[in-house]
Amino acid sequence: MRIAVNAACLCHDAPADTGHVATTLLLRLCRQHPDHHFILYTDRAFPAHLTFPANVTTILLPGKGTATWRRYWWMEWKLPRAMKAEGADIFLGMDGILPLRSKIPAVLFIKDSAFLHHVAGADAGMQRFLKKNMARYMAAAKQIAVLSATVQEELRQYAPDMAPRLHLLPAGIHESYRALEWEEREAVKQKYTGGVEYFIVPGSLHPRNNIVPLLKAFSALKRRQRSNIKLVLAGSATVAGQEIAIALQTYKFRNDVVWLKDVDQPTLALLTGAAYALVYTARFEGLALPVYAALRCQVPVIALESAIAREAGGDAILYADPASLDDLAEKMSLLYKDEQLRSRLLAKAPPAEHFQSWDIAAAQLWAAIPLPQ
Repeated sequence: MRIAVNAACLCHDAPADTGHVATTLLLRLCRQHPDHHFILYTDRAFPAHLTFPANVTTILLPGKGTATWRRYWWMEWKLPRAMKAEGADIFLGMDGILPLRSKIPAVLFIKDSAFLHHVAGADAGMQRFLKKNMARYMAAAKQIAVLSATVQEELRQYAPDMAPRLHLLPAGIHESYRALEWEEREAVKQKYTGGVEYFIVPGSLHPRNNIVPLLKAFSALKRRQRSNIKLVLAGSATVAGQEIAIALQTYKFRNDVVWLKDVDQPTLALLTGAAYALVYTARFEGLALPVYAALRCQVPVIALESAIAREAGGDAILYADPASLDDLAEKMSLLYKDEQLRSRLLAKAPPAEHFQSWDIAAAQLWAAIPLPQ
């Protein structure tokens, strides 16, 4: 079977920014089925570090661009023509959309439902386009895969008739996440923060990740505690986050902020495992992967209140009011000075064996693909 994949999203898929979810799922799917051929289409060159198994062919179709009409032209004209030339049997849309003009049976992977919300810093035109057209993409798909019950429920409400086609895949955790021994933690702290404890915040420097409110809360914490604790921001720069990057240069406590822009998976796992706590500031991602990762590493979590964080952490994490900077600062201060609270939270975290491999999610994604008779 020849499976065509819109893999353009892999070009900006990174461990700290997106959890590397689309890349991980797709690569494991390809490796699990070496007898089938996967054709990956992209509008730009894949990152140099990204390698594919022998049953993968990559095809560059330039010209997608960022304008909505260019995206439409690439998806509805250029991609179908290329898939027909390759004799594709199935289409897999890893970025949640598909070419409506194509007659090839399709499966969609929808990573989040952010298009249903007014997400800060997001492309407003693209959000309107998706909110208007996602129901058409879902109706055209044979099956739809999601990674969280929160996204599944929001899509059910958005397109009730599509509910039977929604498949909830189990969230996977990369094998590199684990609880660190004391010596390992000290070595990581020494390397990145001069041996000082730190809060880690995974995610790109983007308004949707609430970095500015986080910095203000961190300032309040520093004034209250007069501590040397640091803040590690693990994530890339973005166009939408340029003002945040500029503000960091004059931020009062900039010497206590460590910004790591290009973090690979092994490094992110070590940084997570050595952290005093993880602060999860995103609210509209499709999967609170950093929360799962921290809990597997036996690292406590503070999260801005959201359904997606609740789904991941339950009562094992602290929640802060997203409308209150003081509340986030208070929760960070409370966790920092109360070791008993920290211990109680960690006692509620699931054991390491509770977290599943991405191989299971990939296998269930394959099960949702309608195989030709």
